[in-house]
Amino acid sequence: MTRTFKMAFVMLLTLAAIGCAAMPTSMQNKPSAMTLTPTAIQTPLPTISTKATMLVDDEQPQTPWSAAAHEDGVTPNYAVVFPDGQVNRMTITIAASDWAAMQENLTALLGPRDAAKAVSPTRTCHVDGATRVTKETPIWVPATITFNGQTWAHVGLRFKGNTSLAGAWHSGSLKLPLKLDFDQYEDTYREIKNQRFYGFKQLTLANAWGDPTYMRDLAASDLLHRAGLIASDAALYMVVLDYGAGPVPLGLYTAIEVVDDTAIARALGDDDGNIYQADGPGASLAERAAGQLRESYQKENNTDDADWSDIERLYGALHAPTRVSDAAAWRANLEATFDVDGFLRWLAVASLLEDWDTYGCVPHNYYLYDDPTTGRLRWVSWDHNQVLMGSLEADRAAALSRGQVGEDWPLIRYLLDDPVYADAYVNHIREVLPLFSPSEMSQRYQSWAALIRPRLADNEAAEWAEALATLDAETRAQYSAAEAFVATH
Repeated sequence: MTRTFKMAFVMLLTLAAIGCAAMPTSMQNKPSAMTLTPTAIQTPLPTISTKATMLVDDEQPQTPWSAAAHEDGVTPNYAVVFPDGQVNRMTITIAASDWAAMQENLTALLGPRDAAKAVSPTRTCHVDGATRVTKETPIWVPATITFNGQTWAHVGLRFKGNTSLAGAWHSGSLKLPLKLDFDQYEDTYREIKNQRFYGFKQLTLANAWGDPTYMRDLAASDLLHRAGLIASDAALYMVVLDYGAGPVPLGLYTAIEVVDDTAIARALGDDDGNIYQADGPGASLAERAAGQLRESYQKENNTDDADWSDIERLYGALHAPTRVSDAAAWRANLEATFDVDGFLRWLAVASLLEDWDTYGCVPHNYYLYDDPTTGRLRWVSWDHNQVLMGSLEADRAAALSRGQVGEDWPLIRYLLDDPVYADAYVNHIREVLPLFSPSEMSQRYQSWAALIRPRLADNEAAEWAEALATLDAETRAQYSAAEAFVATH
């Protein structure tokens, strides 16, 4: 088949798929998790201002397929998918029966909607116990995505998240966090084999639950990048959902790059090494967690190889008896296995950002990458919607010193108990601090505010203005505390 004929054939199939997206699941050639009556779930609609919707550019006439937008093998287009200085618009269309199935599945996972449970995350540290509010991943359903004058058919769509999902669900909101996988259904629909979104296989859409500024994910991603660390990119999106009742504007989301899709490859040139998502008690790397490593480090690639030896080597090096008998030998062995300096730099950034919802407080929200070019595991931070919400310690200097962190978190406690690594940590704070100055951060806050303010829902504006002032004040207070901390160390 010639390429021209193939492209024409795929275009016709994609056009047919667009029309099919509005059909009930039972009429499509795909397995269905459930069959439900679309009217079985009544979901309240958000209040969205007409002004906010009009300020987003109208979508262009739809082109069903283009190589740059849809095909695998193209360089991910960050300028289009994660632009600076603009807000993208995306429309998601799914069949009414599939939307009902998603609602029914989430009811089974989280329970019926209950406003009493719609609370902001509780900032409580724990090393044991469950880190997720659901034991199972929500179901996938097929969707049609329209964006930038292009259409993507049979895209996998599911709910994602933890407290951001549970809180929004119980509040009665339609604005739930989402994940997109553009070739999730390639085995059912061969015409979308290796379908991509401008070079990206997956995207997450965060709903900013607990962050009325819509800026915390943006601020963390920006600072991590400027500090020279591996970090997912992020950008603002206006999202419209059509689940069979016509287009419903959901409002602002933050699109976040998936770590095991493109973030590591962009930073390092490839991502052939093992990628692990940390989530569970074993991700503390505490001495008692040896038997929980495999269940707490989920492999995101190379899954056919049941080998966690790189994680086990890190655990062994961290807990080696030389830590107390021969510190130099312990450091050398640990550094041969783990990018210690990169971790300490991340720890410095996390301390400045008051990032409590990660290692040192809760055993999740990070990845480890086994870099084949160095043979060392590298730290990759994830999920930052809870940063800069105030210190967990009354004394900011004590929080920056990490003195309250115990041996349940040995990557922090053991390293900072070592004078060489403790000095390196303070030096990283000193180096990163100018990037976190009030002038640098306020400039960014104001730039994002110019994008966000005109797109707020009518019932968001007052809370947003107050939250932005609080964020700016917290940033200034944290910077001042960090200045005093490095001056005395």
